[in-house]
Amino acid sequence: MARDRTDGRRRIFRRRRRALLAAALCVWAASIVETRGQDLAGDVARGKIRSKAEQCQECHGEAGQGTADHYPRLAGQWSAYLRKQLGDFQSGARKNEIMTAMASELSPQDIADIAAYFSAAPAVAGRPGSASARGEELFRRGDPARALPACASCHGLAAEGVGVEGDPVPVLAGQSEIYLANQLFFWKVEDRHNSAGGVMNAVARALSAEEIDALANYLSGLRPAEQKKD
Repeated sequence: MARDRTDGRRRIFRRRRRALLAAALCVWAASIVETRGQDLAGDVARGKIRSKAEQCQECHGEAGQGTADHYPRLAGQWSAYLRKQLGDFQSGARKNEIMTAMASELSPQDIADIAAYFSAAPAVAGRPGSASARGEELFRRGDPARALPACASCHGLAAEGVGVEGDPVPVLAGQSEIYLANQLFFWKVEDRHNSAGGVMNAVARALSAEEIDALANYLSGLRPAEQKKD
């Protein structure tokens, strides 16, 4: 009888968790189809100048390919995503002492130009042969037994992301393994919480440290697709 009650509680917990994740994903999907229509067009040439003047290139590299593994690679990233993150650093929705200070004085036009410049740069190629089989399984199929959705359901099968306004989804293919693992950990422990509906927090909370490392390893080995302009 006690075992039956335990199994029953587990089934209820799984159903509740599934419902919560589904609700978060619905909020995310609804935000994806919204467009602000207010974002300024970015100028790539001016963005190169502004990104150097604002010292973006010191950490992210001249063409956004990164100077260290704990910095994100911005080259080939969706410009809509870069604009959103800079805006979130300004507003406090995403917290990082250095980035908040760097973004605080940027004008909307600066943000548009810098995002356009890094987005237009050639993406960094992934590292062949480094892909984790467990990471690929989680990314492509998730874990139905834990009501864990596939990462690909939002990020795309090639981890190419979505560049629409509202709540763009980042390109993950070829990103630094260390950076990806760090960000998943930050989502997990609520140090980062700027995804629509808290969907990334819900997903990352379900991942073990080993699964986070496997996902980061798999994604870092993917070759980014040719940059699509947004």
